[in-house]
Amino acid sequence: MSDRSRQSTANASALTALIGTRLPVLLLGALAVTLVGTIPAPTAEALWRVSTNELVNLQARWDTDFYYSIATTGYHWNPAVFLHQNVVFFPLYPLLMRWGGTLLGGHPLLAGTIISLATFAGAMIVLYRLAAYELGDEKAWPVILLMSTYPYALFYSAAYTESLFLFLTVSAFYAMRRGYLLPAALAGFAAGLTRPNGFWIALPLLWLATTAPVPDEVGPPAPAPALGSSWWKGRVAACLVALAPLAGVALFSGYLYLRFGDALAWMHGQAAWGMPLLGHGPAPDPVRSAEDLRLKYTELIVYIGDIVAFFVAAVAIRPVARRVGIAYALWIAINIFPPVAAHLFISLGRFTAVLFPVFFWLALVVPRNRLAQVAGAFAACQAVFAVWFFLWRPVV
Repeated sequence: MSDRSRQSTANASALTALIGTRLPVLLLGALAVTLVGTIPAPTAEALWRVSTNELVNLQARWDTDFYYSIATTGYHWNPAVFLHQNVVFFPLYPLLMRWGGTLLGGHPLLAGTIISLATFAGAMIVLYRLAAYELGDEKAWPVILLMSTYPYALFYSAAYTESLFLFLTVSAFYAMRRGYLLPAALAGFAAGLTRPNGFWIALPLLWLATTAPVPDEVGPPAPAPALGSSWWKGRVAACLVALAPLAGVALFSGYLYLRFGDALAWMHGQAAWGMPLLGHGPAPDPVRSAEDLRLKYTELIVYIGDIVAFFVAAVAIRPVARRVGIAYALWIAINIFPPVAAHLFISLGRFTAVLFPVFFWLALVVPRNRLAQVAGAFAACQAVFAVWFFLWRPVV
């Protein structure tokens, strides 16, 4: 397949995934809140609203509260109180919400929705190119299909960082894999500004920097670089580029030091989310009602899903390392084991949604004649989770 034809197919695949999976999630949410509603509030967090209109308030859900508060009033940090504080959420996404909201006449949640949908489409385009490069053209569409229908992929339609983070991490991998150092540096730097685990991408990028083709200078990679001084300069440049995510987190830490006198406030604040294995409980949520305290079957199902997602990702590590490369396996490992060590399996489904190497493996092991069935089962689960999410049932 020619490069132009591959790009055209990538664009068409991304548009199909956007229309076929992202927009239906928002439609399901709109139908759910219209037909069922969220008044009275089914959970204490649901008291957060930006509008009395259910549809306008659709994206005001769960962690979006923190991104919204950063976008509208900035960061807040008081180490003397043990509460969930927005300082643990990294700045790039809420900054884009703020700037986009200004352009839209003061609607940061609408801006967040547009950012999530646009970056999802961009991520699918780059992911298609990366999958075709690593697995072959015939496996690129299955990767897109399985990733966009994955049950926890519903967060790509929400005002969350998943879409942006996926776009940046896939772009960093693709650029480094092809030896495009400037795009790799920009994507890695931005990933370090997007999520607390963004700086971890420096490890797989370093691996690629020492093994993948590198250019003699910034630009397309040389087809067969000689083992001379220019080759070593390119290799050193690639290693420096791989450290760009650390520069992103360093910039945010520097801001926090100037603002609050604590460069690691983003890390210290995470204690409020609890560390069960160390015996440290989470900070208290808003005042709980009797309904909040009752164990719900939806929470049990989601938590079982989190555990299954963890083990699927863990099982994928070894075959991904063998078939695709150590760097891809590293990216899975460093994104699933630290969260489990800190918070057990909470939110593991959402964390695995952005681990594109897992879907490389699934595309390899799911038979072609079973692909539609697996994607259909995924999509059905995603639809159920989407309805629960927008009705304020815990899916996060």
